[in-house]
Amino acid sequence: MSRKIFNVMFLGLALLVCSCTKDKETPRIPTPYKVQQIVRAPFYFENPETRTPDVSVASEVHRLSFFGWGEANDKAFTMQLPDDVSSYNRVLIEYRMGPWEKMPGEWDNTTMLFVENKDGERFEIARAITPYGNSFGQYWKKIFWLDVTEFLPMLQGETKFYLYYGGWDARDNRGHTVTVTFHYYKGKRTRNTVFVHKLYDSSRDGNSGYRAWCYGVEGHDIEDESRLGLRTIEVPDNVKSLELRVAITGHGHDQGKFLERPGYRTLNAAEFDENFYEFVVNGELQEAVGHIFYDNSTNYKQAGTYLYDRANWAPGNPINVQYWSIEAPAEGYGTMTLDINLEEFKSAMTEPNAEGVAQYITEVFLFGFDK
Repeated sequence: MSRKIFNVMFLGLALLVCSCTKDKETPRIPTPYKVQQIVRAPFYFENPETRTPDVSVASEVHRLSFFGWGEANDKAFTMQLPDDVSSYNRVLIEYRMGPWEKMPGEWDNTTMLFVENKDGERFEIARAITPYGNSFGQYWKKIFWLDVTEFLPMLQGETKFYLYYGGWDARDNRGHTVTVTFHYYKGKRTRNTVFVHKLYDSSRDGNSGYRAWCYGVEGHDIEDESRLGLRTIEVPDNVKSLELRVAITGHGHDQGKFLERPGYRTLNAAEFDENFYEFVVNGELQEAVGHIFYDNSTNYKQAGTYLYDRANWAPGNPINVQYWSIEAPAEGYGTMTLDINLEEFKSAMTEPNAEGVAQYITEVFLFGFDK
């Protein structure tokens, strides 16, 4: 694995910022803005709360089958959540994977859960990969816990959700299922979410056929302006702190070349190959570097290649979401620009939807808080 080339330190499930050795043409100089990674677990194997939830609302058991490629085909459902969330200081999702009838589906496929805000805009609130199900039976289940407190303003009253599933392995008597339960905990908040801005959304306008952006295909590259290009954000005056939620997972088995890695043998990009991303804020390259990689050596036993390291995901688990703070200059945020850059890659494919093309499912949101 190319970890011999790059030295990255990990702390629990949260991946820390790497120290990247490759040369960059853009100089790293101090800026009024500063991006830093937040040490935060992307999900939990056990409930991180010792308190009993004050309110819990569970969905039906959703059978996962191929609903279709585009957003219009996602499975829609509605949940009646608390009408007033002002007294809650934390909300967790209990994310339950299970079988349909006799056993789960066979393959590790992408599942995405979106919440719709009052303006009709969808935000991905959870992404998880189904397990290789051939070694599990009708009583198998796996439960994870995700902290979604920053989404609290969207999680009240009658709320609409959407499910996407990218697999064809469902049968009459087998398939994957997901059940989501929202647990609300009362308490005094240390801060409130006052601003939410979607920066990047490959699910809405993906060009690979899989709700993703292809990587390194000439004329269709992920770094083009319409995809991971520069964004201008008008930050409201009441925002005192900003955080980025970066959800990027790699897929495909492209044998193209990483142009910044001389002599490197590509490991089936982008599913089995690590990558790195950088931030440019107001035209200045930041020191912070994100690592698209997940160590699967301790993944739970299942069929298939469940122990192979992957690009920010593991079969049968939620994905590795990464969180970043953006410090502002003394005068506040105001109008700012932000750009995310991946390593330069030249795909072996010439079409954006070619079989096995390297691609990244990319959902990046900016949250503003009043403290």
